[in-house]
Amino acid sequence: MVINTTRWSPDTCSCVIDYDWDSTATEDNRVHTLNQFVNVCPLHQQLATNQDRYSCIFEENPRKNTAQQLILDSGPAQISDIINGVKVLKANLSFQLTWSGTPPNRLLTVAINDSNGNVLTTQQKGAIQTFLNNRFGVGKVVIA
Repeated sequence: MVINTTRWSPDTCSCVIDYDWDSTATEDNRVHTLNQFVNVCPLHQQLATNQDRYSCIFEENPRKNTAQQLILDSGPAQISDIINGVKVLKANLSFQLTWSGTPPNRLLTVAINDSNGNVLTTQQKGAIQTFLNNRFGVGKVVIA
């Protein structure tokens, strides 16, 4: 067993976390364990314990990442390109991510925009929302 410590700053808030993990474990079996909070953002400060904060952040950040990939995978072809075998958002588009509510029940709202605004039709949004609801449950991620 070789324990490593990683300092991580999620892109969903301004928290800074040190977590421990065993580098001899395979990625499928690897467990991240809270070591310490270097910084706690005002939103996550509201949670009762560091473990509650850690659990919340480790749910929110993968939810955002998975939602973006799910939107690419299930969305219309017009929003994505395949570069080196990887599906990515077209270069002229961007994900606009907005969090609302209070932890641990924050809602992620995702819009896909170009310079003229949202590029999805109501029907396309509805289809993507169905995928998001099936993956996360209703009220966790909304396509705008």
